[in-house]
Amino acid sequence: MSSLEQYGKVFETDVLVVGGGLAGVNAAIAAAENGAKVTIVDKAAIERSGSMGGGIDHFAAYLETGEQWDTRQAYLAYAGKIARGAVNLRVIDKIYCGELPAAIERLARIGNPLTQPDGTYYRTQSLGQPGPYMINFNGKHLKPRLAKEARRTGCRVLEKVAVTDLLTSDGAVSGVIGFNIRTGEVIVIRAKALVLSTGNTNRLFENPTGLPFNTWQCPADTGAAQSMAFRAGAAVANMEYLRLTVVPKGFSAAGLNALTGMGGKLLNALGEEFMPRYHPAGNKAPRFKLVEGVLFENQSGRGPVFMDCRHLSREDLEHLNRTLGYDKDTLPDFIRQKGVDLSKDLLELMVSEGMQSGPSEVCASGIKIDEECASTLPAVYAAGDCADQTRCCSPTIAGGYAAGKGAAKYAQSVAELRPVDEEQIVNAKERVFAPLKREEGLSHREFEDILRKILWENLGVVRTDGSIRNALSKLDKLEAYKDRLVARNLHELMRVNEAQEMLQVGRLSAVASLHRKETRFGVFHRRVDYPETDDANFCGQIVLQKRQGEVKVTFNPLTYEIPEA
Repeated sequence: MSSLEQYGKVFETDVLVVGGGLAGVNAAIAAAENGAKVTIVDKAAIERSGSMGGGIDHFAAYLETGEQWDTRQAYLAYAGKIARGAVNLRVIDKIYCGELPAAIERLARIGNPLTQPDGTYYRTQSLGQPGPYMINFNGKHLKPRLAKEARRTGCRVLEKVAVTDLLTSDGAVSGVIGFNIRTGEVIVIRAKALVLSTGNTNRLFENPTGLPFNTWQCPADTGAAQSMAFRAGAAVANMEYLRLTVVPKGFSAAGLNALTGMGGKLLNALGEEFMPRYHPAGNKAPRFKLVEGVLFENQSGRGPVFMDCRHLSREDLEHLNRTLGYDKDTLPDFIRQKGVDLSKDLLELMVSEGMQSGPSEVCASGIKIDEECASTLPAVYAAGDCADQTRCCSPTIAGGYAAGKGAAKYAQSVAELRPVDEEQIVNAKERVFAPLKREEGLSHREFEDILRKILWENLGVVRTDGSIRNALSKLDKLEAYKDRLVARNLHELMRVNEAQEMLQVGRLSAVASLHRKETRFGVFHRRVDYPETDDANFCGQIVLQKRQGEVKVTFNPLTYEIPEA
């Protein structure tokens, strides 16, 4: 028995993928195809884990059809326009543009092509795009098919395991520690390289329905990768942005792209099509503008707001009703149970809960990555919604594969597994399991409710220097209660760990927002004390990194010349 086995079950691998969502399974496939021994670890089953676990109905892509908008250069220009100040075009060009053709081919190879049954692409335009980049497809079983491919390539899968800490050795990551959420067994995984892909941070702000798990994205994604990587010394970026969307009243679900892409119109209570007042593209404006329009119409007394699809043709409505269920099976059920027939009735809308995520469809927020998907922490790669430059379906698929390739290449350069500091294991184990030993204290539900209220009231759609500092002061006080959190069972222990991840992410978001003295992406970062967008001083990223126990803040300026092909 090795000395580590006294603490729990020990695994060894070349590449460890933490998070088996869309980015994670693509990273695992890539690493395996490039000769690495791969292990995937996830809190759930990889067939249905992550924000795309229930399915997906669109894939954004340029296809070089000859149209002016349908080229690499046009896409990069669009990305630079819609996400100016947050997106790094060099990274997008290398990861998304570089991997796009192979990603489309790979989906067809695993049995989930982007084409319709007749072999054509069904494309729609939405969310600020210059042309119909959104390929509509049936991605209901995309995750199971990708999971099957990952298993076929020989990837080992460890499910029902929550990873809680990264283990480091001489400035590089040597593995992770976690626990099985069903048995409580401690899991130690040694690896030459890691890919972190645990998604964005949900359940972070007060939910308008009062139900914190009624979320637009996967409620089990609570900032694990961002939190762990930051604590271990990796840089994070774009953390200040609040992400919201527009959803049916009372039910947070994906579907805005499908509704507006098919030609749905936003109407206020007066029957006015109001979005042209907010953006030249009207109902096809960027997401943050659609959110802004709905919020301001309600605040101006012209609410409630509705989606109008009554003018669509029978064929378009049939297509829309099919695709609305690809993301979330229960959305069409919800609409029917509300007594709404989209061909005859208006669908009432609301603004969703907030989350920590990227400001656009082309980039995210989280672990800062380079053109190889490498973080600033040696041996650590990142992709998907937990990385600062990849989010949504197509960038996540491309980024996951790029991260897997990069991690495999790195692992091949490492002669042997790095040593593991046993003191780190002892400290992590003591911290994680302490709530089970307490007989009384604060529940994760109470802790999360307080956290959500603090962040929504002080770091929501209206921010000032005073409100942000108030958030940080209250988060300091809440931090003191971490040692009073109690768990009665392993499920609650997992929730306690998630609550602590969310607290870390909320703090990083507040620190970054305090330093961004401007408004950018409308209500996604709205500083009412600095109401203008200031490209002269803030066209770039606020970057946070842990140094000597403190948060070091730097600024990474971004330029927007189109990279040469």
